[in-house]
Amino acid sequence: MCGRFANDIPVDELVEYYSAVVNGELPDPSWNIAPASRITTVLDGRDGLRHIAPAQWNLIPTWSKTPQLTYPTHNARIESILDKKTFSRSAETQRCIIPASGYYEWDAKKHPHYFTNPDAVPLSIAGLFTWWRADERQTWALTATILTRESTGAAAAVHHRMPVLVATEMIQPWLDRDTKAQDIIPLVSAKGAAASARLSSWQVKALKGDGKKLTVPDDSQNQLLLSPENDD
Repeated sequence: MCGRFANDIPVDELVEYYSAVVNGELPDPSWNIAPASRITTVLDGRDGLRHIAPAQWNLIPTWSKTPQLTYPTHNARIESILDKKTFSRSAETQRCIIPASGYYEWDAKKHPHYFTNPDAVPLSIAGLFTWWRADERQTWALTATILTRESTGAAAAVHHRMPVLVATEMIQPWLDRDTKAQDIIPLVSAKGAAASARLSSWQVKALKGDGKKLTVPDDSQNQLLLSPENDD
């Protein structure tokens, strides 16, 4: 799963990296982004341009009459998105990327671990989006979900699920509305596993508040080993 992530990537870097234009007021940098928050998304518009736009991190399917669903939609399993009514339409033509500096996963002992790219390149997390409104009197709202897959490699030692990363060469076909979903989904998932294997990770302290300090390695265990009462 992916229940928290960080994004402090400067907007000008996102514009250059994704060859996109900014559309709307993007959320401020944060190192503790939670479901239902405003997040930054990258998507291809019907106008032929690639947009960087703010969205709500909880996908609301277009057929829903209310934004309050009875089940969480901040994550979706990539293995079943074409079979689920909530996600299938978006999987066909409304695929997006959620850029991130890194993300967190919790191990079996409830300790958070931070995953990030060692060369500081943005993480391109695979997502789906919808444009939703309850009726014609309301304005359209952009909503999104993060896709997850079975964990592999070092990530599997922390949690059994992990976000699907879109490899650099997969960005264009993933966002392209004309790309066949049944072709791109398994390919992005497989290449995402390889991209995840190159990430660096470490345990961090409990996520409280916000700030870059949340991504600092938790060296408390090393401190315990070096404490005076453990000296011979």
